[in-house]
Amino acid sequence: MVNDDRAAFLAANDVSRETLDRLDRVIDTLDDWRTRSNLIGPREWPVIWTRHVADCFQILDLIPEDAKVVDLGSGAGFPGLIIGAARPAGHVTMIESVGKKCAFLRAAIEAAGLNATVRQERVESVEPMPADFVTARAFAPLPKLLDYAAPWLKRGASGLFFKGERWKEELTDASQTWNFAHEAIPSRVGGSGTILIIRELRGDRS
Repeated sequence: MVNDDRAAFLAANDVSRETLDRLDRVIDTLDDWRTRSNLIGPREWPVIWTRHVADCFQILDLIPEDAKVVDLGSGAGFPGLIIGAARPAGHVTMIESVGKKCAFLRAAIEAAGLNATVRQERVESVEPMPADFVTARAFAPLPKLLDYAAPWLKRGASGLFFKGERWKEELTDASQTWNFAHEAIPSRVGGSGTILIIRELRGDRS
């Protein structure tokens, strides 16, 4: 079933042989770790490629080959590991507070030979490192997410945030505290999700 799902992903996406090899190593590592570390639910595994990998893959058009990316609340590695697999000339810093998840992320990075690092810290406590982009998927509502991402966004990084059907409400809530430019790109994976691009963040935490 997972092989069929992988084939469907490949039919819909242009993936180089080298990138696919790295993606396969990431997903194989996830398969090895997923049950003992509660990384992803059993219902999600049969659609790991067409739902999770594909969802993350769509932001690659926005990320240059050599970009420095900070991924907040990396969890099972979506999108941090996927970006790392597809952008080997860049660098991804994944920030995650849970030890078991960090251990998995490091194992996947080693298995796939990714140019990436893991910081086991709470995102609000991390000393900001240089970044061109900040990413997050299923991590926090937008007002709180902008609090977390502000140290990078205020230094000129752009935010690339995966949001679900309530994204317009979250955008309205966030605008009560922050001033920013934004663009919403409808998800190609289906449903009412969107990729929110956040730039030029100004304002203060409430």
